[in-house]
Amino acid sequence: MTRGAAGSAAPAPTSARWRRRARAVRWPAGMGIAAWRWLRRSRRVPRRRLRLGVFSDVERFPRRDGARVQGAPEGVGPTFQRRYIVRISGSPLTAEQLAERLGEDLNAASPVEIAVFDKTSGADRGLKIGDEYTVHMPGPWNCPVRVVERTAVSFRFVTLRGHLEAGEIEFRVGEARDGDLVFMIESWARSGDRWAEFLYAKMGIAKEMQLHMWTHFCSRVAEISGGQMVGDVEVQTERKDLPGRRRRPVARTVDAAFRRGFVLAARLRDRPLHPRGLVFDATLRLHGTSQRWGAPFLDARADLRGKARLSRAVGLPPVLPDVLGLALRWPQHGSGAGPDTGEPADDQATAELLLATTGRTRLGRHLLRPMTRWSPAFYGSLLAYRVGDRRVLLGAVARRERARPAGLATLARSVAERPLLFDLVVATDFGPWERFGELRLTGPARSDEREPMRFDPARHPIQELHPAGLFQQVRGSTYAAVQRFARHRANPCLDSPSPVGRALLMTRSTRTRERMRRLHSDLHRRPLNFDPGRHDMDRPESGWHVDDYRQQLPPEPPGPPIPGGSWEVARRLIRNYQYADPAIIREICRSGPPEPGRDMLLEARFYGLRFYLGLRVGDVIDTTVEENGRQARVWGWNYQTLEGHLERGQMSQEVRKWLDTGEVEFHIHVFSQAAASPHPIVRFGFFLFGRYMQLKFYKRACRRMKTLTAATLTSHRGTIPGPARHGA
Repeated sequence: MTRGAAGSAAPAPTSARWRRRARAVRWPAGMGIAAWRWLRRSRRVPRRRLRLGVFSDVERFPRRDGARVQGAPEGVGPTFQRRYIVRISGSPLTAEQLAERLGEDLNAASPVEIAVFDKTSGADRGLKIGDEYTVHMPGPWNCPVRVVERTAVSFRFVTLRGHLEAGEIEFRVGEARDGDLVFMIESWARSGDRWAEFLYAKMGIAKEMQLHMWTHFCSRVAEISGGQMVGDVEVQTERKDLPGRRRRPVARTVDAAFRRGFVLAARLRDRPLHPRGLVFDATLRLHGTSQRWGAPFLDARADLRGKARLSRAVGLPPVLPDVLGLALRWPQHGSGAGPDTGEPADDQATAELLLATTGRTRLGRHLLRPMTRWSPAFYGSLLAYRVGDRRVLLGAVARRERARPAGLATLARSVAERPLLFDLVVATDFGPWERFGELRLTGPARSDEREPMRFDPARHPIQELHPAGLFQQVRGSTYAAVQRFARHRANPCLDSPSPVGRALLMTRSTRTRERMRRLHSDLHRRPLNFDPGRHDMDRPESGWHVDDYRQQLPPEPPGPPIPGGSWEVARRLIRNYQYADPAIIREICRSGPPEPGRDMLLEARFYGLRFYLGLRVGDVIDTTVEENGRQARVWGWNYQTLEGHLERGQMSQEVRKWLDTGEVEFHIHVFSQAAASPHPIVRFGFFLFGRYMQLKFYKRACRRMKTLTAATLTSHRGTIPGPARHGA
């Protein structure tokens, strides 16, 4: 291969044509040589993050004048700042002499099997401002450049129209304090067009070809200098996405499909995925890896305390395999924020990480894997993060201390006896896993059924770990849409907090909210669908059901209810109708706390069907009663059904404390029968399933009341209660 092609400023057409033919013949062999060199050397070149701030440098660039200039503003995609640095010892040349020698013949250092510099404008010898070169590469990759700066120890090119990139690149020789030479290539560039961006930023092919080209160039410069290369060529990279980039049509389409699909699923179930779980205290002990990644979470040594939630994705019975989830929340290193389940005032002060059971191999880490045990198991991020220009995956390896079946109750008992330990690991898309910390989960456990612990890693990102790829972007907007819908459905009678919040709600949700308002406002016109004065609701009558359920709650000391005790907690839950299982019945609208004559609108749910039920508060009880010589402090209320309800009758709910023993109990008393619906399908459905759903609701209400009361009491004491029992 002939070097020195830069020595001809204006080659004759015939010689240029034959030169192109000769290159076309040798490109396949050259690509093979380049691939071999990349596998042997360039692929293993040390890479780390530059962390100098791309825009701070890019914005200092002067806007280059002249025809055909293709500067960074004309490019597409993210901006990359890259440095290729080699240290040379024992060279007889000075920095000026080495820079001059490189300027005379760039092909002396270039890997000519894939890149040849041809001077197309300027003097035959030397390198001066205004000279133009074309870098010939395999395929349609001829890359024109122009010299825009020249000093005794450096020269800089700007890309011209038709180049793969848009930006500038500088070659610079410096002297270290000990007399060694330091040669550096530094570039600030974006992709020249969408196709180049795909090859560079998405596929990484052009990026690896560029890395091989310039690391080989640095190695050749060390040889040309007559000295010895100290260590390896070091590659430093910083990447920055431009703000305000418009999303592509495909991304917008996929995003809309996921958002609408998950919001629709949220109509059927509060949380479309991972509906039930347990929350634990978490301790993250970070110690870094053998290499520096450029993110505090992966590099720092720190002990962090936070919360973790373990859950089953679909909610299948424990005996069946399910994708298991591990969600983490902790204060960012040095932020001082707390990891409480509530939303922090500063979203950036808290970090969140979502993991799910995946494979561990290079292919398996990109696929979900249903499991039947919490440990041993591998939990991976599935979706990649970007650190600098590298894509990484995060994971947690549950240690093989003992098998823990994937049931919530079993998990709670197991962690109460012994902490659950994980090794925190990181890897590139197809690289080996490296351990960078330990995660310890400790009990006792608590359910987040009363106050759901919701996660949104897009709002609470990990410092310097940026979500990478289409599905990471989709996940952020999808989580936000589902959580907005959940907040809206909790009380659709209330306006959204701001015009922006209202605009973010989907059109169908807005129509539903308006409909709820109208239904609730019309309830005062509806009469009761039965006459309470004609019935003794404590005694069964023909065609009527009398159901009476009592649930023991955590006891108190004998005497009046204590402040913040079991009785007061249960009273608050009853007043707010929180004991009702939202999977069956949820309160939609109410004018205020229970008072005689106030109207309520409930939503009954049955396998995707929705029934809106109107009720009116009857009596509110707040007194001390005596039964069989025993006194009890009682608080409660009842409601009665309105026209249009699926049932007729009254339901009473109250909490009692027996003053002599301190026992506290939740009491439900129901007097009901099926209402005469004008719709035959509804009548037939209620005939088949109505009674079953009634009893299911009562049983779940009792269990939920016990769970929520215990959870509230123990959380007030600074501990976490035992697991909640979900379902009947």
